[in-house]
Amino acid sequence: MKANANASVSQRAMAGFDHFVAQAAKSSLCLPGTECSVLPAADEAPREREVVMLTVSSYVFRALLFVHFERDAVTRAHFAALAQTPVESMSDERYIDAVMECGNLCCGALNRDLAAFYPHIGMSTPCILDRNCLAHVDGMHPAFHRRYRAELGSGVALHLTLAVCAFADIDFPFEPRAVEEESAGELEMF
Repeated sequence: MKANANASVSQRAMAGFDHFVAQAAKSSLCLPGTECSVLPAADEAPREREVVMLTVSSYVFRALLFVHFERDAVTRAHFAALAQTPVESMSDERYIDAVMECGNLCCGALNRDLAAFYPHIGMSTPCILDRNCLAHVDGMHPAFHRRYRAELGSGVALHLTLAVCAFADIDFPFEPRAVEEESAGELEMF
């Protein structure tokens, strides 16, 4: 389905996407008990060379989420800790698997949050791409496009990019306080 160039995303829906991406990143990319901040980073171009691409799609939109990453020692150690694996045993294949799994968890959290407003929604499997592929995202005419910087603690920072391609106007009754109160104390079983 082709994006509608005239479709728009309301301000409160943009706030909802911002909140959901931040919460998803905090729950899937941060080690438990560490400080984590995820903020828009419009002026900061991601420097990471690779991305894991995931999508959340409904009848109204397709949200593409890109988690940027490097294969450096600091980032590798962070993903090894998330996977509860010794960094010495983190081969390139296991490292990519860990990055894709964390990206998948991030996308799953975004999917669950959006499912409250769009019940017919699904997500893709992760796909690793070179960052140069992001130059083509504008060709999809996203109605909402934002970059984020995630400070994950212990010197690790990653970037995320969200591009929402709209097939119709997007507006949902997002209220940050209601979402935070509703999720407080919940235990989720898989």
